[in-house]
Amino acid sequence: MKPQNIILEGITGSTAYGLDTETSDIDYKGIYVAPTSEVLGLHNVKETIDHTNPDFTYHEIGKYIRLAMAANPTILEMLYLDGYRILTKQGHMLVDNRHLFLSNRIRHSYGGYVFSQARKLNARGSSYDSATKNRYEKHTRHLFRLLQQGKELLETGTLTVRVFNRDELFAYGKLEPHQAIDLFSEKIKEFDGIQSVLPDQPDIEGINKILLKIRKGNW
Repeated sequence: MKPQNIILEGITGSTAYGLDTETSDIDYKGIYVAPTSEVLGLHNVKETIDHTNPDFTYHEIGKYIRLAMAANPTILEMLYLDGYRILTKQGHMLVDNRHLFLSNRIRHSYGGYVFSQARKLNARGSSYDSATKNRYEKHTRHLFRLLQQGKELLETGTLTVRVFNRDELFAYGKLEPHQAIDLFSEKIKEFDGIQSVLPDQPDIEGINKILLKIRKGNW
């Protein structure tokens, strides 16, 4: 069951990226606000509600903000979607102030994750059978997309969720593992050399003011 008081909800994943295929599921993600009286009370507030088939994940705003401040890629992109199924006044407060969450933590959350996954790919080598080939291709596309979007965030301070180079990313997924690893190495080196326009830390005070305003309106 979906949570009460959803302030933001959108379609995410491959559909949002423009990388969906005929077998792709539709993923929904959103943010909800628990009553402030419950947050301040003795009982634990459920911070994440998720479900499979249909696929959806909703985070309570407190958890959402912690993850966004840590520059979690799948969390940050929720504030940059092309459109929303639900976007309340409080949801707008987050979207309108999404720049407050951006920082050079992106360098680690995007680039660091891709680097760690590329190392695993290298360790595995070419040991992919037909059953895992599709997963390999999808994961490889996902990693190259992350580098591309992390680069955009660092260089421009904004994010385009829907990719402009679908065919190129699908071609990357078709690379043999050793070819993908070589290309990862090249692009990670470029990523590490990016001159960032972002601050080293998110705007904690600005974000806190927004959270308090939302909490006060949801007693």
